[in-house]
Amino acid sequence: MAHPRSLAAAILAIGLSAATLPAQAQQFEIAGGVAKKHEGETTEVFSAHWLPELRRIGNATLRADIAYYRVQGRDVDDTDWELEEDVDVFGAGARYEHDNGLVLGFAIAAQHGYTDALSGDPQFISQVGWRWRALTLSVRHISNAGYESPNQGESMVMAGFRF
Repeated sequence: MAHPRSLAAAILAIGLSAATLPAQAQQFEIAGGVAKKHEGETTEVFSAHWLPELRRIGNATLRADIAYYRVQGRDVDDTDWELEEDVDVFGAGARYEHDNGLVLGFAIAAQHGYTDALSGDPQFISQVGWRWRALTLSVRHISNAGYESPNQGESMVMAGFRF
């Protein structure tokens, strides 16, 4: 696995160069962040998105959101939760981006891998955040909404760059 500082530097370089692109050309986003469980266990999360514009709605843009998430497994001995396996999540949905920066998103997804936090299909991905040029900061949650137990989900804080 790449060193976290090298990965962060590469993402920053891509994001800074993407900031010069016209907004309509920025259809791809990569993001990284951290997920934290209620007992304090944290892990790294990565996502990649294709965000083609569907239409303008007043002062906002509606985009399709074709997404891939990678939630790293955790080695935790002091909990009853099974969280060791890496989980890949593939989703499709929509993202609403207001010109003032507000970002709202929702997608339906399927997963590969299993933990007590991500425990069965379908998964639902929700997002609220803020976007400025090529940078997006958001809080996201992936959960199966109680469809299959256990249903803890993963809540995360992420920073993304659009290009």
